[in-house]
Amino acid sequence: MKEHYLKEELYHLLNHDRRIFDFIQSGSLDGVWYWDLENPENEWMSPKFWEVLGYDPKVKKPLANEWQAIIFQEDLPRVLENLDKHYKKPTHTFDQIVRYRHKNGSTVWVRCRGMAIRDEEGKPIRLLGAHVDVTDLKHAEREITRLSREYEKVFNGTQDAMFLMEVLSETEFRYIRNNASHQKKTKISLEMIQNQSPRSLLGEEMGDLVAGNYQRCVKNRKPITYEEELSLPGGDRVWLTTLTPIIEESEVRYIVGSAADITERKQLERELEMSANYDDLTKIPNRRLFFDRLKIMIFEHERDLGKFALIYIDLDGFKEINDRYGHETGDGVLVTVAERLKKTLRKSDTVARMGGDEFTVLLRDIGSQESIERVVKKIRVELQQEMNINGVICTVGASMGIAVYPDQGKDSETLLQEADTAMYVIKNDGKGGYKFSPR
Repeated sequence: MKEHYLKEELYHLLNHDRRIFDFIQSGSLDGVWYWDLENPENEWMSPKFWEVLGYDPKVKKPLANEWQAIIFQEDLPRVLENLDKHYKKPTHTFDQIVRYRHKNGSTVWVRCRGMAIRDEEGKPIRLLGAHVDVTDLKHAEREITRLSREYEKVFNGTQDAMFLMEVLSETEFRYIRNNASHQKKTKISLEMIQNQSPRSLLGEEMGDLVAGNYQRCVKNRKPITYEEELSLPGGDRVWLTTLTPIIEESEVRYIVGSAADITERKQLERELEMSANYDDLTKIPNRRLFFDRLKIMIFEHERDLGKFALIYIDLDGFKEINDRYGHETGDGVLVTVAERLKKTLRKSDTVARMGGDEFTVLLRDIGSQESIERVVKKIRVELQQEMNINGVICTVGASMGIAVYPDQGKDSETLLQEADTAMYVIKNDGKGGYKFSPR
């Protein structure tokens, strides 16, 4: 194939005008060198090479030992080794980066390339080479490496479970990686998560659930934090997750996820809530929660112009059981009573233990006195059934007082007092019955 005319023209200029060569070697390179391999002590180095290293070219002799004196001595054997390979095998490229000591003591990184000029028999007789100062590049590489290592320390050193994903579209996401903490806590390895979508990693239902939060992050274009309960290979855990969008060229390109395992904290919160609002023995609402629900029920029925009933229950015969068989049997009776009361009521109703052997019931949205009496009679029948408490057969009854909102009161204290008063009337009249407040 015929050479391009411009290439031929350039070769001609190089042969006839040395200024062209000077321009090329000074304008595009940081040094040219030419080595006499038959007389290895002789080597010409272009002025720019010495200037790069901080020396005056005029004081430098065209000798190989000039550069060999300032090259890092650890690098020199590699240079000579690669040159020897190139001499023996022309296809072995001589191209490597070495370190030189600048006149001011700093390190200069130089890319050194060379090509052997051979005689008719293929023996290397000269070596033509070029130098390029790559110190800035090396410094940049080191800085990138430093930052990368710092990133890895932070990414893998944090106790939070972290993950990085690519945003393919507003609804499509691809996991890139997760940190060591995420792998340990979730039992999802790096190999398992890489290049997976939420669905392919977590399944359709859970994948769509977490993807919904990712979509919200993309839409909001700012960090979001939320709680989520996930079933992962590491078990069922509760996570406090923060998603941070990474915006490039006005688009959310990536999302960084950071999740703290709050399972134990949530369990403690539930235990504290149970302790504060539920009776330790029977596990039904305690006095505090009863009054909270009573206030809410008053507000709702006042708004809707409805009625509800408050029933105050005192067990008959419980003291005798407790005194005769002990507190363990008595506790068993109270637990059984609570279970039977719950069984007779709707989910929208409330049963609570007020203390000792006293219980209260809130019947929501009652229609008439007859409907209240049906529930009360059901409670009586249920409680009168024999109980086998650790081999001890026990029987209790119940005295019940009833107050209806708003007929017997419009506030918590009045309703409870009316129901309590009606209960004590039954208690004093022989027990085992029920009575509506006469108010």
